[in-house]
Amino acid sequence: MNSSVVRKTQYAIRNTRYAFTLIEILVSITIVSLVGMAVYSIFANGINAWRRGNENSNYERNVRLISEKFARELRNTSEFSNIAFEGTKDSIMFPALILSESISDNGETESYYEVGRLAFFYDKTENALCKEEKTFPEAFSQEEIGEGKVLIEDVRKLEFSYCYLDNATGKYKWKEDWKKEEQESIPQAVKIEMVLGANEDDFEKTIFIPIGTGEQKKDAGSKIKEIK
Repeated sequence: MNSSVVRKTQYAIRNTRYAFTLIEILVSITIVSLVGMAVYSIFANGINAWRRGNENSNYERNVRLISEKFARELRNTSEFSNIAFEGTKDSIMFPALILSESISDNGETESYYEVGRLAFFYDKTENALCKEEKTFPEAFSQEEIGEGKVLIEDVRKLEFSYCYLDNATGKYKWKEDWKKEEQESIPQAVKIEMVLGANEDDFEKTIFIPIGTGEQKKDAGSKIKEIK
C-alpha cells in the first residue's frame, strides 16, 4: 500500500471524534432521573418516619405528664362542705387549692392559693381532655362545667370510674358515677381510661386518694362492677 495513503488513514483515525447520539443522551438523562428520584424517595421516607416518631414521642410524653399532674391534684383533694366531689363517666370535679393573682395597692401582681374547684372532662366536639379551674365564688354560683383548657388532643374515648368499699360484702367495687346525693365522702380511687390517637392506643391509670373513704348513703341505681 502506498505509504502516503497509510499516513493519511492513520491521521484520519487519530482525529476522529466520537459523539453521543440523541437516544444515548435521553437514556442517560432517564437513568440519572430515576436514580435521583429513588434517592430522594428514600431520604423523604426517612425524614417522615423520623418526624412521625418524634411527634408520637412528644405526644406520649405529654400524656404521661398530664396524667401525673392530674393524679397529683386528685390525691391532694380535700373535703369541703360547699364544693362536693362529683363525677360522671366523662367528667370529674373536686375541691382543690388553685393559684390566683391579685393586684396590690402598689400595683404589683401577687400570687396566692385559694380554695376552688378543678374539673376534668371529655370534650366530644374537640376530642380532647380538658381542664377547668374555678374559684369558690365562681364554683358556688356556676355549678355546671363550662369551657376549659385543652390538655390532651386526639382522644377517641375517655371514661372515669370510682372505687369504694362495700361495707355489706367487704369487697371493693367500681361505679360509673359519683353523685353527692349518694355518697358521704370521696371515693377511695379513681380510674381513668382513654383511647388515644389514630392507632387507638389504650391508656389506663388508677389513682388512689389518701383521704377517700367511699362511704355510701344509698344505692340509687348506679352501675356497679365488682373488683375481683
